Amino acid sequence: MRAYSAYIQTTLRLTARDRLVVFFNFLFPLVFFFAFGEGFGARTSSGSLAQVVTMVLMIGILGSGFFGAGMRATTDREAGILRRFKVAPITPAPILAAGVITGWVLFMPTVVFFLAIARLRYGMPLPDHPFSLILMVSIGVVAFRSLGLIVAAVVNSMAESQIIIQLMYLPMLMLSGATVPLSIMPDWLQIAAGFLPSSHLYLGMQAILVRNQSLWQNRTEAGALLLTSVIALFIASRLFRWEKEDKLKPSAKLWVLAVLAPFILMGAWQSHTKDNLRKTRILSREMRRNQNWLIRDARIFLGDGGVLESGAILIRNGKIQQVFAGKSPDAKPLNAEPLDASGKTVLPGLIDTGVELTLNGTGAPATDKDMERALAAYLYCGVTAVRSAPDPAGIAHRIQQRTASGELSGAALYLQPGLSPPSPLIAAEIAAGYTLILKDSLLQQVVRPSQLEVLRQMASVRTPTPGFQLPAPPQPLIPATLSGSLMLPHGASLHRELQLWVRQGVSPKDALVAATSSAARALGAGSSIGLIRPGYDATLLVVEGNPLEDIAATERVWYVMFKGEHVRREDLFDGQDQR
Repeated sequence: MRAYSAYIQTTLRLTARDRLVVFFNFLFPLVFFFAFGEGFGARTSSGSLAQVVTMVLMIGILGSGFFGAGMRATTDREAGILRRFKVAPITPAPILAAGVITGWVLFMPTVVFFLAIARLRYGMPLPDHPFSLILMVSIGVVAFRSLGLIVAAVVNSMAESQIIIQLMYLPMLMLSGATVPLSIMPDWLQIAAGFLPSSHLYLGMQAILVRNQSLWQNRTEAGALLLTSVIALFIASRLFRWEKEDKLKPSAKLWVLAVLAPFILMGAWQSHTKDNLRKTRILSREMRRNQNWLIRDARIFLGDGGVLESGAILIRNGKIQQVFAGKSPDAKPLNAEPLDASGKTVLPGLIDTGVELTLNGTGAPATDKDMERALAAYLYCGVTAVRSAPDPAGIAHRIQQRTASGELSGAALYLQPGLSPPSPLIAAEIAAGYTLILKDSLLQQVVRPSQLEVLRQMASVRTPTPGFQLPAPPQPLIPATLSGSLMLPHGASLHRELQLWVRQGVSPKDALVAATSSAARALGAGSSIGLIRPGYDATLLVVEGNPLEDIAATERVWYVMFKGEHVRREDLFDGQDQR
């Protein structure tokens, strides 16, 4: 142990005197940090800030590993420094250990440094598991320092070292997700990135920073990096050379592939399970939900019947932080992205407490793809939560989990066995042969053309009942449309149901209270959705006009926000069968 201690202390002293170390460990990443922090909108998004922090740490870890350990070890051999130790009573192990430990000791202050700047400059909250972040970064430093040492072990010259390091460094940096977000890459490229250790380190750090996970929840990534470190250090010790005159055969470079074996196996498995694609989608959605917004100059229906004729809503990390009455504040001091909603009405996302998710509206059972599309259709129409009975096969339950995690984009799904909601007015209208819902513009935007054609053919053979009178609205006044049952496709039926209520004497305000706060309480979710109130989810619907005067305005959807995420309605059906 004396040899280890002496060599590590000597290496630390020599490295600490190197001004290049200070430059590349602190000053160089600092330039990137502020450049990308300001450019990526770190002030208004904790998700973007987490991406910037991860990017800077990834640049530092990869640089420390490949250039700090790999190139430094090659330089020492080329300069004859290692030759001097050959006659000393020392083995390669202390030298390799010093290379790893020195890199870790010098890099960890960088982590604290950038977390402190992120906190002081941009108000970044600490992750729920800061010790997990320290451990994940430490594992990454050790793993990539070990990779750098094995590169130094197999190359025969400095020129070779530079070529191999660049061939490893650039793809791992570019495909890790740190510089180019994985979410914008095609699926095949994301699958290819799963074979690289850098992408697993990136996903692990992001999961801790963005999703507030622990190291244990990312134990697969951490374990693979640790296994790589052990393999790399073992091989590096076996191939260690004291003098530059000692040459290795070109086939020795294949040992680099052996070191990457854990990730080759992980990549092969994940290309089959698509696990990394799911993780990437969840992280991307979570980052979008961490955007800070200030919805300004809007009419605000609070959900409990209260109305602000003009006000603003401050949203942080997917939650409503503050509601302002009267003149809207400036967004810049609040570090929020302004959203001008002049002339529009903001209300809590609408809720349908009774749908038939296991049916597709034509009388046929719904497939898993039909159910996914149905939840996307509801969200497109501003219906942000629905309740349905589960199916015996458990398909709806699996889709519920995928939607709740953020893997799928769609309305929140609540499952309740034995659901028996009261008969809705729209169902009575359909049963009487009146199919005006099929002419609804919003419905036509979300229903597949082929399905819409089937529904129109079914409607063409129906004869309206003469003298039909709508029944009274249900009591208690809670909407349940039974969408999915025959002639009632998923998506827009709730808007029609509210219009029929108002026709039957319900005030627009009472109808909106029923479809927001009352419905939320019926789901058992009244403490998180259904109201515009500090602490509630930022799940909102913004419509053109005033639905308190004209209930049909709920169909004029201008903007949908789900847990703080601006829902790109035009992208909800991407990749789905549109026929």
